[in-house]
Amino acid sequence: NGFYIKDLRIIKNRELKNMVLVDNLVHSFGFQVENGIPILEWTGNKADQELKYLADYLIEAKKYDDMRDFNRQKLRLIELANSNIEEVMDL
Repeated sequence: NGFYIKDLRIIKNRELKNMVLVDNLVHSFGFQVENGIPILEWTGNKADQELKYLADYLIEAKKYDDMRDFNRQKLRLIELANSNIEEVMDL
């Protein structure tokens, strides 16, 4: 029942602002949420467009010096996580 959490800090000679984690499991980038890009799981559907969407997203992200700023603005994962925690606390 364990989760695998990836940690970008193990990659040397690279700045976090220049790295992303792409995964279908959001908890995978729990150590660096702002570096994470969630993607839908591929299920064998030949009409799947997820990688195209990812490519478009990354092309747009090239305009930013810090990938985390772009993700903060576009994905707002930290706000989503905080709202989910608040909902659980209200139960």
